[in-house]
Formats: sequence, structure tokens, C-alpha cells
Amino acid sequence: MLSDASQSLFKEEVTMSILGRIKDLVSANINAMLDGAEDPEKMANEYLRQLTNELYEVRTNVAAAMADETKLEQRRIASQHEVDQWQMKAEAALRAGDEELAKAALSRKVQSQKLAEQYLAQETAQEEQVAALQDALVNLETRIAEVKAKKELIIAKKNRAATQEALQRTAASMGRITAIDKLDQLEEKVDDRLAQAEAMAKLEQGSLEAKFRDLEKGQEIDSELAELKRRMGIS
Repeated sequence: MLSDASQSLFKEEVTMSILGRIKDLVSANINAMLDGAEDPEKMANEYLRQLTNELYEVRTNVAAAMADETKLEQRRIASQHEVDQWQMKAEAALRAGDEELAKAALSRKVQSQKLAEQYLAQETAQEEQVAALQDALVNLETRIAEVKAKKELIIAKKNRAATQEALQRTAASMGRITAIDKLDQLEEKVDDRLAQAEAMAKLEQGSLEAKFRDLEKGQEIDSELAELKRRMGIS
């Protein structure tokens, strides 16, 4: 089992490691990182995953560090109480005329005093670690909020681009439909004009044929009239 000093050193190293990772994470340039990514949304999700993992670890370590700080405070108070108690016992021994007992009490007082000072130093260091971890926690939460906002902006831009693309496709499709409709209308007009022209041609052709028939009929009648006159001797 590790001694208190070894445990304290180990926890301090863990804290420093966490703080180092967080510093690297939160100091990254979000805009440069996401704008330069092939898939910004995917990069944002990965970055959020890292930040969230660190956030969980920091919260756990903040709670543990605060608990350790409380323990150190309690031990310092207890040691200081022992200092006061040994002081009182030394005074009582002197009043009783027992200097040896007074020296023994003072010796224990000195030990307790040194222990109280050690606990105070550890408590102060622990307070600094707690403050650093709490600052890191705030920085992480702030960065997570920033990345989430950036991610929402990325998604909004992506959706807007998709919507614009869909609208452009729809507009292009409508444009083609309009063009087709116009072409159909034009073809219909051409067909109508062609039909009218054909009808007129037929009418004209019929009229012309009728004239020729009339002419032929007239010629036939004239021929019959001439033959009749010839037979009757009429000139």
C-alpha cells in the first residue's frame, strides 16, 4: 500500500497529466480545425467525444480532490488540536513540578506541530489542484458549448446547401417542363397551321377542280349546241 506522501505524489501526477491534455484540447483552433476538415461534422463529433470523455474524468477527479482536501483539513485541525492539548499537558506538568514530563509533553507537541504544518502545506497544494481542476472543468464546459454551437452551424449550413440544391434541381426541372410545354404549344400551333393550310389547300383544290369540271361541262354543252345548230342548218 502506498504511503500518504506517495499517494499524494501519484495524484498530483495524474492531475498534471489531465490538465496537460485539457490544455491541448481547449487551445486548439476550432475554426481552423473544422474548416479544414474533409467532413467538418464528423470532426466536430470526434472532438466532442474527446472533450466529453475528459469532462467526465475531470469531474471525477474534482470530486476526489475536494474529498482529499477535506480530509487534509480535518487532519490539520486534529493535529493542531493535539498541539494545544500537549501544550496544556506540558503546562500542567510544570505546575506539578515534573519537568521531565513537561519535556515529554513538549516533544509530542513539537511532533504534532510539524505534522499540522505538513497537513497545512498539503492542504494548500490540494486547494491549488482543486482550483486548477475546477478551472479546467469550466474551460471544458465552455469549449463543449462552443463546439456544439459550431456543429449546429455546420449542420444548418449543410441543410441549407441541400435545400438550395434541391430548389435548384426543382427550378431546373420546372424550367425544363416549361420549355417542353412551350415546345408542345409551339408544335400544336404548327400542327394547327398545317391543318389549316391543308384544309385551305383542299378547298382551293376542290374549287379548282370544280372550275375545271364546270369548264368541261360548258365545253360539252357548247359542242352539243354547235352540233344541234349544224343539224338544223342554223349558223
